[in-house]
Amino acid sequence: MKRTLLILPLCLSTSLMARPGNHAPANSILGQTSLTTQVQTTPPTPSSLTLVEGVAIDPVTGKLFVADSGNHRILRFSSTAAYQTNAEAEAVFGQPDFTSSSANRGNPDLNAPLGADPSADSLDNPVNLCFDAAGRLWVTDSGNARVLRFDGASEKPSFTAAADAVIGQPDFTSDEPAPNNVADSGFATPAGIAIDASGRLWVSDSTIPRVLRFDNAASLSFNAVASGYLGEKDANPDNDPATFDSDVVSASSFGAAPYGLAVDAQGTLWLADASNNRVLGFTNAAAKADGADADIVLGQGDFLTRNDLDPPTAASMNSPYYVAIAPDGVLWVSDYSNYRVLGFVNPGLKTNGAPANLVLGQADFVSRIAGPPTPRSIDSPTQIAFGREGSLFLGQYLNEGSVKRWSDPVVITAPKSVTAKGSRATIKGTASGASAIAYQVAGQGGFKPAAGSVANWKVKAKKLVKRSTRVTIQGTSFDGRTGSAKVKVVKGK
Repeated sequence: MKRTLLILPLCLSTSLMARPGNHAPANSILGQTSLTTQVQTTPPTPSSLTLVEGVAIDPVTGKLFVADSGNHRILRFSSTAAYQTNAEAEAVFGQPDFTSSSANRGNPDLNAPLGADPSADSLDNPVNLCFDAAGRLWVTDSGNARVLRFDGASEKPSFTAAADAVIGQPDFTSDEPAPNNVADSGFATPAGIAIDASGRLWVSDSTIPRVLRFDNAASLSFNAVASGYLGEKDANPDNDPATFDSDVVSASSFGAAPYGLAVDAQGTLWLADASNNRVLGFTNAAAKADGADADIVLGQGDFLTRNDLDPPTAASMNSPYYVAIAPDGVLWVSDYSNYRVLGFVNPGLKTNGAPANLVLGQADFVSRIAGPPTPRSIDSPTQIAFGREGSLFLGQYLNEGSVKRWSDPVVITAPKSVTAKGSRATIKGTASGASAIAYQVAGQGGFKPAAGSVANWKVKAKKLVKRSTRVTIQGTSFDGRTGSAKVKVVKGK
């Protein structure tokens, strides 16, 4: 089991896609030539990935960012390439080219013969990624014990992209980890990261079991002091400063690996408490006192247990490292060691230990099958992100690393026939999985845009002179997939 290891904020847009169904197949993959291959590429290339951790999408541009932690870099894919199998990245952060893979760009280390000093344009095991609404990219650069902020990340140049701010270090060239007894600043191994709608930054530390909150994060830099923390502190018997405890299982403590974070529209903070095999929910998290109790637990029946069930159930988890909130409010959990992703519908209304409603990667809730790679399988799931139209992107850490995508088929629902009034007819219907709807009247040229919304479209066909005329309704998805329906228009008597 690895671990120095990890949500995400959400893309702030309305989903046009229904959530994936149980055991649904993925549609495309990055980092591999197909959904059934596992090939290691050395040295790296613009299309290869190794040990994928973070996945995030810029809500402004739709570009996809992937934390390729094994190569100490972040790859940026265009909004089109993100939906194509084995596409090449358009830019790389943290390396001087697409074939280098050294931590911190191989910079000289002035204090030790091994390793490399960080800089504003270098990375050492980047883990989790998230975007705020303004298109700022936030990165937990775990090996350098810091969080980086890249303003306008979608437009930064390849090879030379430098961070605009650092939190957790006094400058861009320091990498000293914080000690356990520091409650309000610094990191030891920052992992999970999320930013809420009010601009508060949340960061989990996988070495010091705590979550720090930074208000007005975009205005902060260097050794910024946190505005608050979650996690349980215990005073040492010899009167040393209090430390954060990972041995106690309670509503306020975290195990040795608190990782992924997500904040929903209601202000609930969700934390993947991986070593306790559970996910904790803190309602109205920004208003909570330091060290407050969680309000809900998933994966366990109560706050005092840390069971790992084998075979698994719909209510159990095994090393859940990542969480994400979909645009439709579903809480998705990367259940790492069960080789699956779980979906909880209306998570804020769940009772403690409630079962999941959805599962990807397994045929049912009690299976625990790993490999071989197929469109339906999942191995070592990491961070989850959502495209602007709602597609689900999932990182996979092991087996050479990759990012899988699930997107709805484009489905057009329309009447089989309608009756024209004179030479005109109105056709109404619905669609899912589409980002645009067009129609074509036989004998009248090409396709034209439909009226109404994508989900509830309307077509007004004119100049109908034949007894029967075929009208084709076509939906096109964000990534170019199509679906269609044909309607027979019959002239009235």
